[in-house]
Formats: sequence, C-alpha cells, structure tokens
Amino acid sequence: MRATICVDIESDHEMREVDKWFLTWRDKLTSVSEDKGCGCCVRIWDVEGPPEAIAAIPPATKSSD
Repeated sequence: MRATICVDIESDHEMREVDKWFLTWRDKLTSVSEDKGCGCCVRIWDVEGPPEAIAAIPPATKSSD
C-alpha cells in the first residue's frame, strides 16, 4: 500500500508522532521518498509498505492512500 505523509513543521505533536511512526515502521517499509517538502513549513514523504504500517500513520498527517 502507498500513502503520502504531510507534516506541518510548526506542529510539534505531528512531528513527534511521525518520528515515532518512522521509528516503528521504517524497517518494514518497501519505499520511502526523499523529503519532498519545502522544509520551511511542511515535510512530505511518499511511503509504501504493508497495510498495517500504512494504517498506523497518524491520521492528521496521512494525505492519501
């Protein structure tokens, strides 16, 4: 499964949640793009992995399946 993660860098909560998600799931992912965000306001990754990893993406940061 595929998804896009988009994080508002001003949201400490979102950043912590996505960092925690990557720590938990990174080894199970089959693909992680480079950060496609501008770096000044958002960070964006396209990820691919098992359904349970995609389902565990923090809802506020998951922008697509």
